[in-house]
Amino acid sequence: MVLPLYASGYFYAAAVGAYATFRPPHFRKAGNHMKLVYICSPLRPVSPVEADHPDELKANIKLACDACTLAAYRGLMPVAPHVYFTQFLNDEIAFERKLGMDLGLELLRACDELWIISPRISSGMSAEIKEARKCGIRILVFTAEGFRVYTGNGNMTDNCYADTADGVID
Repeated sequence: MVLPLYASGYFYAAAVGAYATFRPPHFRKAGNHMKLVYICSPLRPVSPVEADHPDELKANIKLACDACTLAAYRGLMPVAPHVYFTQFLNDEIAFERKLGMDLGLELLRACDELWIISPRISSGMSAEIKEARKCGIRILVFTAEGFRVYTGNGNMTDNCYADTADGVID
């Protein structure tokens, strides 16, 4: 079964099929609790054409939702606050965006891994990656070949596909 992960020219949906099979519970943490994986992907549109923003926002949310599906199929508990919090907080209102970011970082601290699901690092993703690094949380980036360990520093100028350790890990 192929789970279509958002394909916009920088993400390769075809790579997902091999990774979308359900994983048994041995991928879970000790104590029978599901391993928590934080989904790190862009939310805000960056297109210079403002008319494209609604479609880009929908595509960004779909990307995060598809990554959550992938995590769930692998026997993991996905955490994607930018999908959940935008249901009741408005990302366009500075106070509510900050509140959502703060709540997301609190959730991140409870996670076992962070998955980067885009080569482009947004300002919000940068904060999440740096917090994960500070907390010693394993950071992986999903590439066309599969998951790789992320070795970058989380800056918005990083190319996530270039800043990885050699070898697909899973």
